[in-house]
Amino acid sequence: MKALINIARTEGFSLESDTTIEAAMAQMLDNKNGCVVLLEAQKPVGIVTEGLVLACLEEGLDFAAPARTIARSPVITAGVNRPVEAAFDIVVSHNIRRLVLVDGEGVYKGIVLQEDLIDFLEEDVYKVDLKVADLLDANAKIVTMHPLQSMQDALVLMRREHIGSVVVAENERATGIVTEKDILSAGYSHADLSEAVQVRMSRPVLRVDAEAPVTEVIDLMRTHHVRRVVVCKKGRLHGVLTDRDVFSRVKGNVARMLQIKLRHAKEIMDLLPEAIIEIFDMPQQQTIHWMNRVAAELFGRDLQEHSPQELLGEAWAQMHAKVVKNGHLEHFTAKVKGRDFEFSGTISTNINSRYIKLIARDVTAHEHMKEQLRKEVKEEVRLRREQEYLMMHQSRLAATGEMIGHIAHQWRQPLSQLGGIFMNLESAQAFGDLDEVYLRERLQQGNALIKYMSQTIDDFRRFFSPYQPETLFDPVAALRQAVNIVSAALTYRHIDVMIDGAVENNLRCIGVEGTFAQAMLNLLGNASDALAGKKGKRQISIHFTTCEDMLEIRFCDNAGGIDPAILPDIFTPYTTTKQEGTGIGLYMTRLIIEQKMKGRIEVKNSSAGACFMIYVPLVRV
Repeated sequence: MKALINIARTEGFSLESDTTIEAAMAQMLDNKNGCVVLLEAQKPVGIVTEGLVLACLEEGLDFAAPARTIARSPVITAGVNRPVEAAFDIVVSHNIRRLVLVDGEGVYKGIVLQEDLIDFLEEDVYKVDLKVADLLDANAKIVTMHPLQSMQDALVLMRREHIGSVVVAENERATGIVTEKDILSAGYSHADLSEAVQVRMSRPVLRVDAEAPVTEVIDLMRTHHVRRVVVCKKGRLHGVLTDRDVFSRVKGNVARMLQIKLRHAKEIMDLLPEAIIEIFDMPQQQTIHWMNRVAAELFGRDLQEHSPQELLGEAWAQMHAKVVKNGHLEHFTAKVKGRDFEFSGTISTNINSRYIKLIARDVTAHEHMKEQLRKEVKEEVRLRREQEYLMMHQSRLAATGEMIGHIAHQWRQPLSQLGGIFMNLESAQAFGDLDEVYLRERLQQGNALIKYMSQTIDDFRRFFSPYQPETLFDPVAALRQAVNIVSAALTYRHIDVMIDGAVENNLRCIGVEGTFAQAMLNLLGNASDALAGKKGKRQISIHFTTCEDMLEIRFCDNAGGIDPAILPDIFTPYTTTKQEGTGIGLYMTRLIIEQKMKGRIEVKNSSAGACFMIYVPLVRV
């Protein structure tokens, strides 16, 4: 497989980044390919093209200006040792005509043009039954101009129509063509752009019939070293075919060439010790297309052209869903013929077909050892779980990052208001309206906002302090304060919080107020995360009431509820419904309510979502 460096052009396509636009124009005219790469410390930092220079001509920029001032587009690069086949996707996906090559340290090594890639292709790749008309857009219009119109008119037409050439025609007969290179040459020689295009246009015009084979056009472009030809249909001008049109269609045929090389790769895969299965993935059906030698020996050759479900059973539906969703599959374990196999794989497209490649590894012995280890560890984990609470309690220190996030939400609006005050003061000063009364009012407003922000810090410090003693505290007030702390974050997520209920003013709980608030914050955070992806109204309702000497807090949301499969284990460690959750929050909440507050916590699903019932003992004061 040939590397890009083998077909690269290494001379005449680069200049230092401090060069002038005029020097870049001279280099482009010299290399005859309409581009120059700008280098800084031997690394590409910009690229100047004919189109960019034409924009300078239209805008009247000084050609003595640095070329880097117009080289604003990012440089698309590729490693010198990448295979030539890889360049096709890069060039087409970025809609570019040239690819800059660099080594492992980013140093410039050359450039590859579209025509270089076409020349590299084997003859069979582009010799297909295509006609010129097949490559032209049926609705495309040909842009022409009269021979007596000016070069300036041609420049305006190219810029307006976003094209690289204009056909010069008279009475439906093409007499020449004006390209970006022609205008570049005129600009470089400081020619008067008001002169007629017939003076500087390229001629004669290469014309082809719309019914001519594409292969003839490719040969014509190669022979005459041109990038475009005029297409005629029934004797009338029909369009302009460029090398970019040809390249886009040829790219599709490269896949056919790669498919041939893939057969050789399969011969190598037959030598590997892992079982490899290739599956055609069609919209309503999947079929085992190919297996290497190891897979055939393990699973049987008679499975080829059969559904993978015959091999994998119900596990196939899960595997297929995962690989389609993620583009790959990793460490999926399934039983096949009584043994455990670990499957990994990818999904990719070849021409118009999508296929899945799976690699299977026999892990029966490994799975047996894991089961034995699981049994041995289970008892040890049970004995250690209660001791883990002390370590989890220390995890509150990690809440510092979350606290900063909430502070940011709380501070966003007052900071914006402070900015507004400063702008008002500046405007008043500018218009002479800044008097002592106006200044005092604005200073009072600013001080009030600063006091509010300072109070926010004090509130967070009090709630997150790990050194609070047990006291008598008002649980309803602590709950309201916890809601207030995260109110900005809830507002940001468009979540409404409703608090109602009535209790006697002289009822208190015994415990650590900040720890109780942490339990409430855990419930608020879980509800907020569950509601984040919900459409429509998002709501958390908190209702408190007293029953004898217990305070009951009903904490409900309308997020749809908790999966019934994990509902019985929701308070156990490491049980989580979040993709990146730790499963610690609700376990800590249960320990705080039941062990620290001597209460209890329950959960159930309502018709709207999850409901937590918290019961804590009360003391009358």
